[in-house]
Amino acid sequence: MVEKERVSLCNDKEVKNGKYVLYWMQASQRAHFNPALEYAVLVANTMNKPLIVLFCIMPEYLTASFRHYQFMIEGLQETAQTIRGYGAAFIIKAGDPCEIIKELSESSSMIVFDFAYLDFMKAVRKKISAQTACRVVQVEGNVVVPVAAASSKEEYSAATLRPKVSAVISKYLNSEEEITELKNKISDPQIESLTEQQAKEYIKKFRTNNRYFDESRFIGGYSHARQKLDDFIKYKLHNYADMKNDPTSEVQSDLSPYLHFGQISPVYIANQITKVLSESAQEYLEELIVRRELARNFVMYNDDYAQYNSVPAWAKKTLAEHLSDPREHCYSQKQLEDAQTHDEYWNSAQNELLLTGKMHNYMRMYWGKKIIEWSETPQKAFETMIYLNDRYEMDGRDPSGYAGICWCFGKHDRPWSPRSIFGNVRYMNDKGLERKFKIQKYVQRIKDLKKGS
Repeated sequence: MVEKERVSLCNDKEVKNGKYVLYWMQASQRAHFNPALEYAVLVANTMNKPLIVLFCIMPEYLTASFRHYQFMIEGLQETAQTIRGYGAAFIIKAGDPCEIIKELSESSSMIVFDFAYLDFMKAVRKKISAQTACRVVQVEGNVVVPVAAASSKEEYSAATLRPKVSAVISKYLNSEEEITELKNKISDPQIESLTEQQAKEYIKKFRTNNRYFDESRFIGGYSHARQKLDDFIKYKLHNYADMKNDPTSEVQSDLSPYLHFGQISPVYIANQITKVLSESAQEYLEELIVRRELARNFVMYNDDYAQYNSVPAWAKKTLAEHLSDPREHCYSQKQLEDAQTHDEYWNSAQNELLLTGKMHNYMRMYWGKKIIEWSETPQKAFETMIYLNDRYEMDGRDPSGYAGICWCFGKHDRPWSPRSIFGNVRYMNDKGLERKFKIQKYVQRIKDLKKGS
């Protein structure tokens, strides 16, 4: 069953006696362990109505590239096959979801959304909910603990959120099951749909303008996410606590792209990890649940999450006080984008991002701190980070990315000893990388990767 805290009303309309129940899939792009899909199935079974699952391809979705769309469509191919096997229709349409859903809502008994955290998608859901004649509900399925169930306000740090999550987490773990079978199955939905190949060709028409966007090194889909998780648990997890920060160790799970696109459930991941009784398992759960859900708490309760205004007041004050400090190096956004700095460690991190669509988490912190140091103003540094993160990261345009960028400016952190440029904001330097890691090994790996690209 879907926990009631995951479900919320989007409008005050009545449930209609329509032809079908409509689930607009957007954030949870999976057929397995998907609370929004499960809820839609339960409603359809209760009403003895067929279920239509709709996916809308939005051609101008923020700064998403062909690489992102390719990964997404690979996942949708698998999702579509599984959902059709349940007896539901899976429909792909291209264009504005507001217009598409408005048309389909005329025959809908009820509409189900998956939950949105970012302003852009919240606005779309609000518009759809207002213009449709039937009831609309949304289901929060891409977190372990629903954000509002953990806290009703923006939390200061992981330390303040952790005890609140711990107090309720048992209710939301071990609760997911496979999707219930549909009673009323659809053999022919009689609604025009793009095939997955047509969707891919459609995207190619407007997303082919960047040399780094030709293809992704990640293969999308639930089965690939499952394989990544299984390999992580079998081969990497035992070293995670000791080596997660080492960019030369390659012990990260690489699940962030799959979590971003909703191709795998965080509850499913958590349940698999909890079967391993180790310090590393607990360390990974801290990242998956507390840290990841702190980011969702941040974007849900802070309207300025993608703006410099979201930086803590103490951090903005100290950065402003050091605005006139001399900067030995200052780079343009284009120089940073093309990895043309004096720092081979930073260049390696940026090249890893350009080539693979993912940067090692520790290097991601170093990457952000150096952009602050090399920018004319902290505001410009913030804008550059948002641009590069959203354009190139496979998990760009995500709460975790926005929280990570704000962390570089002091969010969810504390004041440190004062330094030039940074003031009391935490500082990182190349000597720290050399002291902690065999960082040249990382540099060489990225060079080899670039040669082979």
